[in-house]
Order: sequence, then structure tokens, then C-alpha cells
Amino acid sequence: MGVQQNNISANHNSIFKLKRLYLQSVPAGSIAFDGLVPVGKVDWGFQDHLFNTILSKDATAYRPADAYTRRFLKFLIACLESNLAEDEELHDSILTLYSNLMSKPDSPSDATKPTFITYLLPPNQSLSQEDDEKDGEVQVVISERKSVLSADGHTGSRTWEAALALGEFFLFTPSPISKPIPQCRILELGAGTAFTSILLSKLGAKRVLATDGDERVCEAIRRNIDHNYCRNVVSASQLLWGGSQKDSTVYTEPWDLVIGGDITYDTRDLSDLVLTLKKLLVANQDTGAKAIISATVRNEDTLREFDTELSSAGLNFKVQDIGESGRQLWYYGSDTPIRIYTIHWG
Repeated sequence: MGVQQNNISANHNSIFKLKRLYLQSVPAGSIAFDGLVPVGKVDWGFQDHLFNTILSKDATAYRPADAYTRRFLKFLIACLESNLAEDEELHDSILTLYSNLMSKPDSPSDATKPTFITYLLPPNQSLSQEDDEKDGEVQVVISERKSVLSADGHTGSRTWEAALALGEFFLFTPSPISKPIPQCRILELGAGTAFTSILLSKLGAKRVLATDGDERVCEAIRRNIDHNYCRNVVSASQLLWGGSQKDSTVYTEPWDLVIGGDITYDTRDLSDLVLTLKKLLVANQDTGAKAIISATVRNEDTLREFDTELSSAGLNFKVQDIGESGRQLWYYGSDTPIRIYTIHWG
């Protein structure tokens, strides 16, 4: 009985891992399918559970693009077929879905239009009562493009690796401030898709404001907020860094935490960014506010300039490099180093 229970548990964990990879649209060729199916023991029950958990219409409200699902199924079916138990056959629902997708023609616009990417959080991570989702799963649903630039020329249409690392930082690292997340008022700078803002709302944040310099990005953020049913906690607003919006109400509101993911890549923006950080942290110094900035290390000179700007502004900071252990939850697609800055005033 114990062996059977262990097998059921192992199969459930494997299917959950497959679901995590599938919903994030991880390139199918990068998925180790052989390590996620029972070697030589794939039976009807395993396939049925896999189909109902991952592939059926009821499995998720936001299925990845058809072209991706078709490629995912191509690799999955090949793996299932090579590991079928004796006298077992491939599940007809899986084969039917694959056949239907194969007969569906691709549209020329499919490669450029947004698609839904779903990031599953670890079990039992939600602190928000509104996130008691199906089977206890908590997820962040983002409409994004995988291209570097959108058709409008901005970079806010995809979730960058530094934002994923920032999300994992808040999931697995003790709070950098004295308050727990459910008591925090959080401001995100250069939010892009607002992945981290929405994630923090799932962790129970008291209030989150996702800001970006481009109003078109803010409109997309509002749609992502609606996809995640967190409008009562998260809102979006345009904010330009530096002195151009010195009268913005953002600077008069109380904040416990200021965050940003991959917002240090352009040296032309660093002085304005640091000016904004200083103004926010000085205004909220009585509550011990801190800024947590996640930076992809594309160019060491750029980050050295960021360090210099911080020091010149009188801001104190410490740096933590994120290694492989800090990338355990989601697929990043790149091993480019990522650095976390914890910044405070005084």
C-alpha cells in the first residue's frame, strides 16, 4: 500500500511540474519529458490524470497559444508512447486534441499577437482569501509577447528574467523590511507587465501601485490586473522618473516598499531613477521604507554607474547575486547573472 501511495504521489508531482512548464509556455524542446513520466509504466490512469489536469478545457481558463500546445503535445506524445506499460495505449483525448490542433491552420499574426503566460506559485503561498483557486493552486496570469519590443516600440510587453527573480526573492527570502507583506503598501517602478505587483497581491499585500512611464503599458497592466481579479488591491498609474512629475501624488502617499525589475539597463535613465528612489525613500524614512531592485547584469559598467549614482545620492545599499538556487521555480531561458539591490535612506 505504501509503494502504491508513493507512486501516486510521485505521479501527481510530475504532472504538476509538467503543468507549471506548459502554462509558462516553456520551449517544448527544453522540457525533460523523460524525467516527468513513469519510465515504462505509463498507463491509462496516468494519462487521464495528465489530460484532465493540464490539457482539458476545464484545466485552465488561459490556455497557451495553439501553436505552442501543438508542439508541446508532439514531444509529450512521443515520450508517452515510448514509455507505455504493457498492453496500454495512448489516451484518445490526448490524441484527439493533437489531431485537432494539427488540422488548424496558423494565422500569420499568431507569431506577434499576445498570448497568456501563467506562472504557478508554490502550494500554500497565498495569503489572500480571494486566491483560493482551483485545487489550491495560486497563479499569476500575464498577457505578454515574447518579442523584445512590442509593435509600439516599448519593452513592457513581456515579463523579463529579473522580474521572475524578484518574484522568487519575495517568495523564498525573509522580508527585507520589518513589516510582513500583508501589511505593506508597495510601489513598483517600470512595472512592465506588472508580474511582481500582481504576485505580491497574491501574497496578501495591503496595497500595490504598478507604475510605468508609458500610458500604453499602464493600459495593458490594467488588463493583467483584471485577468487576476486583484483590482481591489492593485492599480496602475503613469509615472515618469526624475523631476518631471515632482507634484505627482505618488510622492505624497505612504509606501513601505518600492520595487523594480530590470529597470537599470539604460544609463540615460539612471540619474532620474535614483532621484525618484531617493525622493520616495526620504519621504517614507520614518516607516523604514526600502527599495528592492532586481537588475540583469548585461553590462557591468552600467551597474557600476548605478552604484555610483546611488552613493552620490546618499543612498545606502547592499547587493546580492542570484545564482541557480534563486531560479528554482520558473523557467528563465537565460543564465545571464541577476543582482538584487536592497536600498534605503539613512
